[in-house]
Amino acid sequence: MSKTSVVVPDAFFQEIPKVDIHCHLYGTIRESTLKEFACASNAPLSQSEIGDFYVRGEKPRGVLHAFRFMEEFILDSADRLYRLTYECLEDMAAETVRYTELFWNSTGTLKHHPGLSFELAQSAITKAMSDAGIAFGIESRLIHAIDRQAQAEDAVSMVELMMRHRDPLAVGMGIDYLETDHPPEGFWKSFQMAREAGFRTTAHAGEFGCHWRNIETAIKLLQVDRLDHCYTILDNEDLIQECIARDLVITVVPTNSYYMRTLAREKWADKHPIRQMARRGLRIHPNTDDPTFHNITPALVWKMMHEDFGYSLQDLRSFMVNGLDGAWIDADRRRLWKAEQLAGFDAALSRHKLIAA
Repeated sequence: MSKTSVVVPDAFFQEIPKVDIHCHLYGTIRESTLKEFACASNAPLSQSEIGDFYVRGEKPRGVLHAFRFMEEFILDSADRLYRLTYECLEDMAAETVRYTELFWNSTGTLKHHPGLSFELAQSAITKAMSDAGIAFGIESRLIHAIDRQAQAEDAVSMVELMMRHRDPLAVGMGIDYLETDHPPEGFWKSFQMAREAGFRTTAHAGEFGCHWRNIETAIKLLQVDRLDHCYTILDNEDLIQECIARDLVITVVPTNSYYMRTLAREKWADKHPIRQMARRGLRIHPNTDDPTFHNITPALVWKMMHEDFGYSLQDLRSFMVNGLDGAWIDADRRRLWKAEQLAGFDAALSRHKLIAA
């Protein structure tokens, strides 16, 4: 896993087939769309202030602030949720993403807009998924996400709605938003309910420099099928070995805001946990998280893994396999897509006269 001196053209990262299984729906909204919605809603932020959400680096307003703004003032109708989802998938398909799983936090949105039912909102999202699949050839699934800053009972209520209004495209549940002071163990009941109802589960843990105990809790108490972020797992070798033994896939985000803020820019790539995670034996897969707010694309994510974190093209090929193994798809489809996407990766290598070494 040493960095190669061969210059890899940007076109290679654009062309390779990808899956993105750690992406927040609200974090994909186009700047022009958000400004349009805000203007139509007379939302209490100017166009310039909304533009601040899309600044990378020292952001005047963070991503969570953007999400709360959208929940309260913007996403008040099924039509807007449909358009948001459809445009997200159009943009992903243009980046050669073949499959994606999108996190959707419904708790805050439905709280602020009681006239918008869970059933109607979910149907708008999954209808857009179906339509985008026909239009752009991209497959997608929905992950319902617990707002960990809300109450544990809100999470239970969300699972009850998931069970009452089952949709074949809504395949799992996660937990996200601000991890600090919101440990995962308070949500054990909702995770148990989701598992028993047949939903797959994942959890954001160890994202904001939080103690590795949150990761251990996600694995052993919540019994997740997959993990998100998990950077502080590097502080506990026993937990690393536990994760390896369970063959858990970890979705990582090269543009994670915490390390962008806390590590000096000149040391960021060397000190970022992602650089060590695969080298320590963990099965990682790179993803966009909040692509429009992070000013990132799927192609740039894979470029960062190579150029910033020094992973070889062979490593990237193995990360592609990890993503498909971590994806919540059936075994037959997984076998087919592995063959197709690895062939696509190898074809891109050949076109650009590269060797996966």
